[in-house]
Amino acid sequence: MKSDLIAKAASIAIGAGGIALVFVHYYAGSPGSPDGWLSAVGFAAPFIGAGLIALIGTIRRQAALMLAAGAAVVPMSLLSIVLIPLLIPAVALIVQATKIGLRPSSLLIPGLLGAGLIGALALLVFHQDPAQWSTPEGGGGSSNIVTTTEAVIAISTALTAAVVAILIPDGNRMRSEPQSGVRGVMSAADSSTSDGTNNE
Repeated sequence: MKSDLIAKAASIAIGAGGIALVFVHYYAGSPGSPDGWLSAVGFAAPFIGAGLIALIGTIRRQAALMLAAGAAVVPMSLLSIVLIPLLIPAVALIVQATKIGLRPSSLLIPGLLGAGLIGALALLVFHQDPAQWSTPEGGGGSSNIVTTTEAVIAISTALTAAVVAILIPDGNRMRSEPQSGVRGVMSAADSSTSDGTNNE
């Protein structure tokens, strides 16, 4: 279906944007900065996690996961002009989620996952960790770096969110089974009626 393709493309775009952010964060750093690859991966982890959650939700047609991922990316993408393009796939996910249909009871856990991703990124951005460093060519400093602890927390949060998303029961499948049963009963009734008419 066209809507499924749009949702999958949006999920992949968010995940790919997160992966690209790893390289942007690493290579945009100052020479000698304590921000290494681990810090770069940690900074991008919430976006990659959102992409994974969205993709899981798209494949399983779980609108709550798609909505949670898209809603989480919206505020996260406003942190930098570089991240603004991620608003497009985020909004696309939200729109596709509303088309599938949502049950209020299915929003709690996905909502917590999205909030966890936002919280992890907020920790990296708003918790100030100033640092100074020197190199043979000079030195530098930053009012806020991504520490090893913060990076590990962000990566762990993203991985946990993805695992929990996989373990969430497929609410749409559970919802569709009664419909199949009703259709089956109606088909059987129609068949019986038809047989009775033919016998007469």
